[in-house]
Amino acid sequence: MKIRAIVITLIFLLPGCLSSDDDGPVFNGKDLEKMEVHKFTLEDQNQSSYSLTDDEGKVVVLAFVYTRCDDVCLLIANNLKNVKSYLTAEELSKVSFVSVTIDWRHDSPDVLKNWSENKGLDWPHLTGWGDQISETYEEYDIVPYDDETYQEIHLQPVYILDTNLKGRVVWSEYDWPVDLFLEDLRTVIDLR
Repeated sequence: MKIRAIVITLIFLLPGCLSSDDDGPVFNGKDLEKMEVHKFTLEDQNQSSYSLTDDEGKVVVLAFVYTRCDDVCLLIANNLKNVKSYLTAEELSKVSFVSVTIDWRHDSPDVLKNWSENKGLDWPHLTGWGDQISETYEEYDIVPYDDETYQEIHLQPVYILDTNLKGRVVWSEYDWPVDLFLEDLRTVIDLR
């Protein structure tokens, strides 16, 4: 009888004792589980070269939008602007916001500069040509804008990368809840 009680006690206690607390954080968006990401180099709205590796050591919020989009992309850009406004100065020093156009044929650095200034968006907006931009689209599963075949309603992902530039979270809905996105961003900022 005593042995049975000990065995039953061990059955209930051991799983808790043996479980790992290192399961990682729980995210509101889709958990990418430290996914390797493409480390691109593109041109920003000031005609300067920008490499994703320039932001290694910071958490990166990476969005894909385009300037002729008057619905989904504006929601994404405004949501990012709101998220940024809720961050403390300390949090802002640990985060970089970056947007990549999906309409590289139209969105030249000058177009991106005018658009970002008109919308009050103060982070790098990137474009590129040929293989450099097409590889970025392919690696991030982006459908580039095409006048003839692009759909009116489109989903553009927003990624949160950790300080090692590993994909941690992606939000694929176009009008994601700012508070939940902010919670995910703060969770990634707090990772050690």
